[in-house]
Amino acid sequence: MSSTFVLKIYRGNPGKQYWEEFELPLKPFSNVISALMEIQKNPVNRQGKKVTPVVWEQGCLEEVCGSCSMLINGKPRQACSALVDRILKETGRLNKSLAA
Repeated sequence: MSSTFVLKIYRGNPGKQYWEEFELPLKPFSNVISALMEIQKNPVNRQGKKVTPVVWEQGCLEEVCGSCSMLINGKPRQACSALVDRILKETGRLNKSLAA
């Protein structure tokens, strides 16, 4: 049985913002950037609806430049070094969800 988690992304344009959920496989040592890349390749939300691919800033992917910084579960972090399984464990998310 494969384990999954839900990534909630705050999306939208000025005047119309909303949360969108994506269910992804939970892989050891995957970071938030790799989860976003999975969504970008296959932009299907949790309801099975094909949506616009996600976009974000990224640069070095080595925790140097800071361009991938974002709020993750309400805390500013670099997405390249934010390991999904560690965040889920730290926050005690029983429903295995995190927000970016």
